[in-house]
Amino acid sequence: MSELVERFRSNCELNGLVVHVGDVPAIEGAVVSRAAYGLADPGSVVLAASPEEPRGRSILPEIHVAVLDEADILPDLPALLRAVRGALPSSLVIVSGPSRTADIEMTLTIGVHGPREQHVVVRLPD
Repeated sequence: MSELVERFRSNCELNGLVVHVGDVPAIEGAVVSRAAYGLADPGSVVLAASPEEPRGRSILPEIHVAVLDEADILPDLPALLRAVRGALPSSLVIVSGPSRTADIEMTLTIGVHGPREQHVVVRLPD
């Protein structure tokens, strides 16, 4: 695995994303979608809305799995902006882990505004 993939994996795990390398694991109740990109810094996946990848697929389930090819991991946000320049979809979402809020009596709650579990599968080239 490249240094970029290792940095992506490490930062994703710090953010609360569960990272798998290789095949998509069988996770009961999970909904799988395709990630457009991964960002090594800060450790996020980028989801682009399209007819094949509706927005609700990644925000409505309790458990979401984003599948990402190793070649689509970029070093940082400026690299993403260069990659999508002139080709922005109707929605581009950067996911850095399960949602967190402390709005209710200052108690941290995870998964209120989206999946409680976020997984990323990095597919390596054959």
